[in-house]
Amino acid sequence: MAIETPKYTVIRKHKNIELRQYSGYIQAEVEVGGLNYRSAIEKGFEILAGYIFGNNVSRKKIDMTAPVKTSKSERIAMTSPVKVSGEGTYSVAFFMPSRYTLENLPIPNEKSIILREIKPEKVAAIRFSGFFNQKNVDENIITLKEYLAKENIKTDDIFIIAGYNPPWIPGFLARNEAMIKIKE
Repeated sequence: MAIETPKYTVIRKHKNIELRQYSGYIQAEVEVGGLNYRSAIEKGFEILAGYIFGNNVSRKKIDMTAPVKTSKSERIAMTSPVKVSGEGTYSVAFFMPSRYTLENLPIPNEKSIILREIKPEKVAAIRFSGFFNQKNVDENIITLKEYLAKENIKTDDIFIIAGYNPPWIPGFLARNEAMIKIKE
């Protein structure tokens, strides 16, 4: 059985970089502390996997999807519109199967999990293989930044790192992406 991924169309392609238009989707996300993307994804994955494997109010299992997305987090103060730096904090997210809405997704038992609707958006993405390590991530973010600057494409400030494969897949076969939302 194929694992579901978010639906998108490619607007433009240059080598391993794509500009994409994503349809809207729902994601389950959790904030975790971590020293880097890899440690954050390991912590967040454990919490979110528990949710989809039945740690929810209705004890319902949810199909696994890809990718697992990780980004450095920015916290927003509850009583103020001022952003507070989430230094050392990462957001880890699972894309939810398309048959679900916010209304029919099981309620998480873990209170740190947030279910959130992502509106349709344009994204720049660079695909890379290899183990999910900070050096590999940083090199691909730099390549993507250079391309976007050369093309004068304006983006948000937060990069998302997406991993599509389970940890037992050899690094040279693994599909990873660095992504960033394009400003309209």
